Amino acid sequence: MPSMRLIGDRRILFGSVCVEAVAAVLVLLYGHLSLLAVAVLYWIDLLFLTLRATVQQLLSRPETDRQSTLFQRPFRLLAHKRGSITVTDRLPGIQLRNVPAVWGAVFILVFSASTTAYVAAVDVPGDLWRSPATPMLLGGGLVAAATKSWLVLRAYVASEGHDITAASAVVPRKRVLVFAVYGGLLWLASRWTLTTLSGEGLEITRAGMTVSASVLIVSRLAYGWYAARARPDGWQSDATSDLNDEAISQGWSDSEPEENISAPSQPSIPDGEPRETMAPVRASILVAGVVNAMTTGGVVDNRFGHWRQLIIRVGIAGVMVVAVLALLDGAVIVSASLAAIFFGLVGGLSIISAVHLLLALGGVEYEFYESEVVAYDRYLGRPQWSASYDGVRDVSVERGLFGSPLWLDTGTVFFDRIYNSKDDESARKPRSSIAFVPDPERAGELLSSHS
Repeated sequence: MPSMRLIGDRRILFGSVCVEAVAAVLVLLYGHLSLLAVAVLYWIDLLFLTLRATVQQLLSRPETDRQSTLFQRPFRLLAHKRGSITVTDRLPGIQLRNVPAVWGAVFILVFSASTTAYVAAVDVPGDLWRSPATPMLLGGGLVAAATKSWLVLRAYVASEGHDITAASAVVPRKRVLVFAVYGGLLWLASRWTLTTLSGEGLEITRAGMTVSASVLIVSRLAYGWYAARARPDGWQSDATSDLNDEAISQGWSDSEPEENISAPSQPSIPDGEPRETMAPVRASILVAGVVNAMTTGGVVDNRFGHWRQLIIRVGIAGVMVVAVLALLDGAVIVSASLAAIFFGLVGGLSIISAVHLLLALGGVEYEFYESEVVAYDRYLGRPQWSASYDGVRDVSVERGLFGSPLWLDTGTVFFDRIYNSKDDESARKPRSSIAFVPDPERAGELLSSHS
């Protein structure tokens, strides 16, 4: 059995004490509703845990794009980005390459918030929200959970876990799963409270719920104390282990160990000044985002999304069809509601897709040197890819829906290349295009001048 050794950092324990202290006060204030109050507090705690894990993913060591999921494909261009954006000097920079990995957590967050809010509004007794202790529940819970998550995040950064841990290896999957189904758990706690109250009376309900909430608080506090004090020497993650906050701060994971993937080499920049420089037109990038949202891809690399993404678009279009049929049938309110849902979904997809392309292309400028072209991102301060003219083949200029796109006076230059070790990751198809430039014919001439 592995021995245990002390860990000097007590920030995780202090954060746990903050949350559990608020929970203990709620037990004293809420009486027979104490279990429900503690359940709401723990949802707030899990909310910040999910937000913290998402931030840790953005800060962690980037991975090569060796896997593609339903959530990652719509943001595939970011998986090739090099460099990071600094938001605050107190934290490392955000790795744009890791952005595609966090959308699953965002989906879970939205799902949990919507389902839990519905249960809280419909099934939880109104006395819980009308209680004078509600400011303590909401305000104190937010402050305590935010403090705990910030301390764990700072411990993660202080341990330099972000330098050694891959983005996919910092998600506490079991607790995120609990967060996803929390609406059902809150419903069960509400049913149990109301059933006990109607069958056993107020006094017995108060005693039972107080004991239940107290046991839960003590169990969580003991777990936080254990996680903050010790860990097994030589511990390694595996698929069945659970992830505690100390593990998060040290960069451990309950996911399967990642294989060692070497980072792609840095593209070189030739000496001297470029002969010409071109940059994508921002208006074309924004319109391309809308086109990508509606067609599940196509611009920049002529790659479309998974068929399940197309089904989602068909379903959205079906909402509008039903809205039109409802209007023809005289159901104006139903039609207006469905139309609002349709435009909300279309607008949301378009905004997300436009942000994706702005992050991927908004700061890029194409620098044409004597021997090669370099795509340099001004915002990140790093070259993104380079291509030698001698290795460029089959240069073509496209305008229209996916090349311009639409009516804008721009175009995209597509090309193939002969792979060699110097090109490394940049030889992938998403790199083989010069997108939305105002003079694509001239860019094509420069690429073809040495081929």
